[in-house]
Amino acid sequence: MTKVLIAEDSSVITKMLITVLEKDKTIQVVGAVGDGAACVEKTQALKPDIVLMDYRMPKQNAPECIKQIMSQNPTPILIITSAEPAEEKRKEVLELGAVGFMEKPKSMDYNSISVKLLTHIKTLSRIKPAKRTYA
Repeated sequence: MTKVLIAEDSSVITKMLITVLEKDKTIQVVGAVGDGAACVEKTQALKPDIVLMDYRMPKQNAPECIKQIMSQNPTPILIITSAEPAEEKRKEVLELGAVGFMEKPKSMDYNSISVKLLTHIKTLSRIKPAKRTYA
């Protein structure tokens, strides 16, 4: 069973993600949080196999969350976002330690990316990131 923590400030998108993920019986959503500070806290408490994280969130954006998680309790992080410019955001988060990056569907049709999302989660959750320090 792959345990997933969702960090997304939109309750509508969170519900869509949960719906897509729960169709797969090998994935368990262990929590959903709406801000970056809660994401760091719940990652420590719940020890998910992977964190599915939006780039822009209240209290802390993805880069700050990634730094805290990777320096305290390294956990695979998949960023799923609509933040622009996408390529710049991808480079930034991957350099900080995220293991994957996906763009949200422009149409809000999460079923259209469900196969890709589920494959990413199952594959990337197996990665064991090393503890990092940041200057």
